[in-house]
Amino acid sequence: MNVLGFLSVKFMSHYYQFDKQLKSQEKQITYQFNNHTFSFITDHGVFSMEHVDHGSDVLLHTIDYEDYKHVLDVGSGYGVLGCVLKTLHPNANVTMFDVNPRAVALSKKNTAHLEDVVVIESDFVPEGLYDLVVMNPPIRAGKKIIFDLYTQIYQHMTSKSAFYIVISKRHGAPSHQAFLKTMFDVVDRVKKSKGYDVYKAIKY
Repeated sequence: MNVLGFLSVKFMSHYYQFDKQLKSQEKQITYQFNNHTFSFITDHGVFSMEHVDHGSDVLLHTIDYEDYKHVLDVGSGYGVLGCVLKTLHPNANVTMFDVNPRAVALSKKNTAHLEDVVVIESDFVPEGLYDLVVMNPPIRAGKKIIFDLYTQIYQHMTSKSAFYIVISKRHGAPSHQAFLKTMFDVVDRVKKSKGYDVYKAIKY
């Protein structure tokens, strides 16, 4: 089993609690960001179905909104990061992927009005090269799994690209920074908020 295949088993059983028998009960939530009002369909079996989580909100408020062309949302859930980034980068191609089929279905619904967005159910990083990667990691999968995933992400990034991640300090954020420094040219903590750290890793 590959890295993300193992992640899907462990993460979904201990985090999403997703299974085929889990009853669907979709609901709609809204999220305000930079004078935009976003509407998302959520459901049981996906992360933070009641509201956009604080970590994702902090991450979105930290990203430098440069002229990115190829954006990757890792573990996209119901599509918050990818949808916001596409709205703010209308000329970008956005790829989103998740191991959870319900999350993927929701992401497709939530981005149906957007062009040049691809949502994939996948156990690994989709082929291609990206100049912006964003991630709110599934920490409960364990550091080894997440660190292996960081390595895979690095291999799919262009030169002069940026990788933004948000991690709770109580989940060992400094150790994630230390690991990223073994690969990336620059790794800085660029934001702290209510126990969450946002790191920006640059590949030259």
